Amino acid sequence: MNSLLIKNANVVFPDEVKLTSVLIGDGIISAIGYQGKADREIDAKGNYLLAGFIDIHVHGGGGADFMDATPEAFEIAVKSHLEHGTTTLLPTAMTAIESDLTDFLNAFKEFKSKSEYSALTPGVHLEGPYFSGANAKSSGAQPSGLLRLPDEAEMNRLLKVADGDILRWDAAPELEGSEMFARKCKENNIICSIAHSAATSEEAQKGIDNGFSHVTHFYNAVTTYRKEGQKVLAGVVEATYLNEDVTVELICDGRHIPRDILRLALKIKGAEKVAAITDGMRIAGTNMQNGKLGSLKNGTDVIVDDTVAKLPDMSSYAGSIATMDRCLKVLVKDYGINIVTASKMLSKAPSNILGFDNKGSIEIGKDADLVVFDNDFKLRNVIVKSFIQ
Repeated sequence: MNSLLIKNANVVFPDEVKLTSVLIGDGIISAIGYQGKADREIDAKGNYLLAGFIDIHVHGGGGADFMDATPEAFEIAVKSHLEHGTTTLLPTAMTAIESDLTDFLNAFKEFKSKSEYSALTPGVHLEGPYFSGANAKSSGAQPSGLLRLPDEAEMNRLLKVADGDILRWDAAPELEGSEMFARKCKENNIICSIAHSAATSEEAQKGIDNGFSHVTHFYNAVTTYRKEGQKVLAGVVEATYLNEDVTVELICDGRHIPRDILRLALKIKGAEKVAAITDGMRIAGTNMQNGKLGSLKNGTDVIVDDTVAKLPDMSSYAGSIATMDRCLKVLVKDYGINIVTASKMLSKAPSNILGFDNKGSIEIGKDADLVVFDNDFKLRNVIVKSFIQ
């Protein structure tokens, strides 16, 4: 057995933090509190040991975007996020023409077939293209000229190319064809998520009834209480809170979501249904001050201002430049969330959403995807099964 012992660690368990040791055997957590010898040892010196981070919504990093649609771009971005503690991620596409989405899916297949980092990416996430263009708030940085209604023929073609690689797909539930969209997702075991939507609460509820089970970047580019003309309306946010089983994700870069909104979501939904995401784009993990959201060929220009990506006219945020280690620091140090809850948001909740029972927490029998942080929340080690980063 290839064994690794991590000793003297403040281990962040699902319900407590405890100073102990963790033994890994052949990439699996095999013992807690082990006092014997192992093939290799890491002395954590009292630092925190957490489950590796799972980012279910990320567009790129390290200077590469997954929409660049090359295996090299996938590897650059995946490796960049691994260096910041993300041990599992879903490469995310954005609204694009069908041929660009096909190229994205084919590039993922090639990446999976030849990269040593492919085990970190169990599948992909399509953010679009079936979104609302009703207003700038609903479309966000998605290219408005490419937004369209759900198209069954297009979906069938993309599903055939993907051949099971799509794990989640986002759409606006108020659009004509959204019922078909939800049905196709269910038939293919794809998580169906509300995003970039101008839906009323009634329209959102209909979508939930049809199979939408998750909400993408909750509070960002989805509707809430508002007045239109002489009528007061509720929106996606209220429908989400009224449905206990609907899960959410929040961009935890410290810019997209105020502290009290995050705390409210936690209070109503509970930490195991609120996933922290980066929504990171190619600038994440770099010192770049401008770049493209989407492919270099035809992506959207963005700039960095106040540590967040924005459209050049400042009309909208355009994804984040965060990595998951920054999200941990924001949650604990800036927002006052205890580290056990933060760990659930960064690991357990996304694992639950994806339906993975072998990841997301430090427990015997689970994959040894682990990260070590010091008391200032600086990353010290990343362990992914059998290799140390």
